[in-house]
Amino acid sequence: MTTAQEPRRDVRRNVEINVGKGCNGRCVFCLDGQVSAAQRAPMEFDELAEEIRSWAARGHRSVGFLGGEPTIHPRLVDAVALAREQGFTRIAIATNGRRLADTAFADRLMDAGLTRVTVSMHGHTAALEDRLAGVEGAYVQKVTALRHLRGRQDEGRLPDGVAVNMVLNAWNCEHLLRIQRFFCQELGIPDLRINFIRAEGNAAGSRELTPRYRDAVRQLMKAVALNETYYRATLTFGGFPICVLPRSFRRDPDLVRRYVGEYRDMDTDCSIRSEGVNSPGHLSVVDGRAHFNWKERKRHDLKSPAAACGDCAATTLCEGVWNAYLEIYGDAEFKAVDGVLPEGGAVPEA
Repeated sequence: MTTAQEPRRDVRRNVEINVGKGCNGRCVFCLDGQVSAAQRAPMEFDELAEEIRSWAARGHRSVGFLGGEPTIHPRLVDAVALAREQGFTRIAIATNGRRLADTAFADRLMDAGLTRVTVSMHGHTAALEDRLAGVEGAYVQKVTALRHLRGRQDEGRLPDGVAVNMVLNAWNCEHLLRIQRFFCQELGIPDLRINFIRAEGNAAGSRELTPRYRDAVRQLMKAVALNETYYRATLTFGGFPICVLPRSFRRDPDLVRRYVGEYRDMDTDCSIRSEGVNSPGHLSVVDGRAHFNWKERKRHDLKSPAAACGDCAATTLCEGVWNAYLEIYGDAEFKAVDGVLPEGGAVPEA
């Protein structure tokens, strides 16, 4: 059997800089849907430039620009160019993709030094995507952007790739296999990340949007099987506690390495405005910016262990359960697992 492409873990030190939480979308599950006007304002360029220089001086060679929606920042092209000037070799944006339907703008970003684009898209039809994105016409804009970016990747313009990041939720879960086919086959996107919904912000406490893990995992494992036998793309998933995955999957080290996103994600520091940060926990504040390691923040501030986690052998890799999920459904479904993870759950260097 031909197996799926094995993703290599990028070991460059990575930082994600939030350039403002303003957005041109209204996603129904947006984490930043309830923020203040001050938080939505774009980061002043002088401050952004200082962040870029500071992280470069610390030895980071990968930088990502986040929002909200980073493409609405008035000087994003300048920020990308400065990052390249400062020696960053991986320069990425995580975007809803709508502004990149303006292909000239997308090309200016690539000319400035952009090396990777991750587009947030969650449906395979205009009806589903526009409903989830909260904007009529979002589907057409995103498809236009992805087709252009995929073409540029084939020309060598985006050496770190084009990816789609989808939030798996109760509205799109039953369509996952059709969504997978749409991205992998119809659009030819070689990298798909499936993240389980974090029921905060616009989706706070929502059972309507938050499926049970057991229902989501049934669809997820079918997607894994299709990828193994047919698409052979880079497919990873995140936000799924190890114990909700089938035992046969957990006991296959090769599958764990290739599909569990937490196993191969970059070691990432983050910088966002400190105003309004929930769960202050594991972060430091520097000149009005909250700095934290994303893995540590998830594990200690945004997720919690279930009652069964104390006896579980997977805690090295597994970060726990989103706090918001526990508030909705409790922790009765989670069970301790035995020591079956590859290399004790340690992340390989490369």
